[in-house]
Amino acid sequence: MHALNVKRLATYLVLVFTGIIACNNAVAQKINADSLASIVRALQTQVKEHPSVFPLESFDGGIQSIEQGLRVNYFGYGERRYTHRFDFHPAMDVGYFPTEIGNVTDEQGETWQVRAPQSYLKKVYAIQKGELVSLRLIASGYKLILKHSLENPYYDNDGKAYDHYFTCYRHLDSRSIAYLDGVAREFTGRPDATYTDLVGEYVFEAGEQLAVVGFPPDEKSVEIPRAHLDFSLNMFADPDKGINIRNYALNPLLLFPPFEYANPLEHDISAGQVPAYTFFVKESGVVTPGKDKSGGFHLYIASGGKTADGELARIRYFVLNGLDIVVNNGGKQLAAFVIDRQRKLGYDTKSYDSMDNPNRSVPHMIAPLGEQGDVYKVTVVLPAAWFEDNGYDWSKPGSVEIGISSIWSGYLEGHASSLTIPIPATDK
Repeated sequence: MHALNVKRLATYLVLVFTGIIACNNAVAQKINADSLASIVRALQTQVKEHPSVFPLESFDGGIQSIEQGLRVNYFGYGERRYTHRFDFHPAMDVGYFPTEIGNVTDEQGETWQVRAPQSYLKKVYAIQKGELVSLRLIASGYKLILKHSLENPYYDNDGKAYDHYFTCYRHLDSRSIAYLDGVAREFTGRPDATYTDLVGEYVFEAGEQLAVVGFPPDEKSVEIPRAHLDFSLNMFADPDKGINIRNYALNPLLLFPPFEYANPLEHDISAGQVPAYTFFVKESGVVTPGKDKSGGFHLYIASGGKTADGELARIRYFVLNGLDIVVNNGGKQLAAFVIDRQRKLGYDTKSYDSMDNPNRSVPHMIAPLGEQGDVYKVTVVLPAAWFEDNGYDWSKPGSVEIGISSIWSGYLEGHASSLTIPIPATDK
């Protein structure tokens, strides 16, 4: 892989900025757990009335179905290891064949070795009707942001209504500029128009092409770059500010209502098949603390559907999102704990350091991190020390009630499950 030439490196060091990109921290500071629930409800209603278009062209060309597109997205949303640290990845990385490696040629004629080369220069589409508010050139390539209107607003914790949200499309190729220049000339009727004339003026229709896929052009990375679209969902215009990513980014899957299937791998949407999705808790994997009260309860939870043979077919689309944990002891409720990725409950997200060193003395998830960080199977740990800290009396019988949910829980059936683990009394 050739390094960036001096001219191209200089280009990438120049920040190209247009449109409305000022960070609305005043809004972000008013977004708490309750108002995030309001946002989720507003988005769920929006996509029900105005179904989204998948943002990346299919391998064979043309707009692809949500069902197919969601089978080839990576990372997803949630805890992820990123180089030397953990973070809440705020986006879906959409692309094809992440283990495939090949060469591509950029607009400057340079040859690059990339993963998922078949994703390179694939068309990027607007998921819903939206106004172009920003196009920037950053270290990871071009980034485009659309502003979308909501028919039903969401509310912050002061009760103020907001009637819009933003989608962000990253790692766009420089050829996207020439394409948007053409759109600008047609839109304005001026032969000298450029993409800057579209900012704040042009509204893309759902399914209209926005750009083409590139890859993060970071020559310092030790990894081979991957051609893919980084797609995220936000309620404010600046999705790159660190605290906003950790605390306020939304799960992009909220824009894609769950599809129906019987066999997750061979479903036929036209046959009226019903969802077979559920959460699976491996009962043999439930490990309780020993008599010395060390360790904790370990639960293995997988999400997906059952095939025609009744086997589990894991589907990342229906990712585990939240846990509601209630501990009973001696006939009364003793303690409760909530883990919620969407609302960031149960996590200390004030800094990346705090996420690198999570509190393992409270209930927590152990998720497979890395390339496949969009978790569709996790281990949940309920430490015995947490029971002790809450005054649990092991000489009395008790139980743990656990509610399991996806981001669509409370809106669609089949997206929540529950179980109760009895805890027999033990000798002191």
